[in-house]
Amino acid sequence: MNLTYTEILDAFAALKKTKDYLEKTWSSVDTVLRDKKRCIFIGCGSSYSLAKSMALMIQAETGLSASAMAAGDVLLHAARYVKFFNGAAIVCVSRSGRTSELLLALDALKSGGYSFSVVSLVTADDTPLAAKSDFTISTPWAFDASVCQTRSVTNFYFIAAYITARMSNNQALLEELEHIVNGGMEFLTRAETLADELSERSWTHCVVLADAEMEGIAEEGALAFKEICQLPSNYYHLLDLRHGPMVLVGEKTLVLAALGVKNELEYKLVSDVKAKNADIVTFSDLSGEPAGTYDLSFGHPLSQIAKGIPFILLCQLVAYKKSKKTGADPDKPTGLEPWIAL
Repeated sequence: MNLTYTEILDAFAALKKTKDYLEKTWSSVDTVLRDKKRCIFIGCGSSYSLAKSMALMIQAETGLSASAMAAGDVLLHAARYVKFFNGAAIVCVSRSGRTSELLLALDALKSGGYSFSVVSLVTADDTPLAAKSDFTISTPWAFDASVCQTRSVTNFYFIAAYITARMSNNQALLEELEHIVNGGMEFLTRAETLADELSERSWTHCVVLADAEMEGIAEEGALAFKEICQLPSNYYHLLDLRHGPMVLVGEKTLVLAALGVKNELEYKLVSDVKAKNADIVTFSDLSGEPAGTYDLSFGHPLSQIAKGIPFILLCQLVAYKKSKKTGADPDKPTGLEPWIAL
């Protein structure tokens, strides 16, 4: 059994530990993040994709100015960004806490003489990143031993959703997260059954569609196909698919579409994809998607933020199952390291 598969299936057990941990440490997190001019999330690769969702969550729910930046960009152009970072809360996202771009980017910003607080999200203890941080949220039980991130990705997204809910006093979102932790395994079973079926189809590339706060987690879902089963993949906002990318959708395409509002605009897009003879999965919190698709719902009302958790697990499972057909090693994909050292 591959590590990747084991770590995907362990996601909800890890989330339960993370939820308990966050409840105990919330006052410290709150102290660091409150009363800042802005919140800037930075990361590399998967972590940068997650940073995009994190920034959207915070900005949409709290009104706090929030943005996401690639750590490598900050490193190369620190002198252009020092005023932007001055007075901000920087949230660094890193599985290992050892990624060079993050560490060097913080050094470059500090050398500019500006002040900011640093909160780090890591899945390891005693890291160089933690040593540079004012506060660290460490969840080693969610660390991925395989090269491709799965359980850690779900964990980071959950942490951001929890922080967002607490900062905005969104009790409904907290209750949704509780429901996901307690009821997620039933969904995972159904998702795996669908993933088995989809892996037998003849698609050779994948398109992942989602909007709003799911933007970053869906982009990470697309990356999972590149890394785990090593097939071409792309992420787009739902309606943006029509603005060029639709020309490449065809009978060899798998489309995973996370529906947000389930109105005629979304349904018409689904219909257009079906007309291209692509395999399409419509995902949402509750069933009722257009006929003729592979329909998968969580089975309980969820907000756009909360839907990101089951959706990323679906992407990961489909990519993993397809790796058995492509012959790719999901644990150690050729040419990829678990974290990058410059």
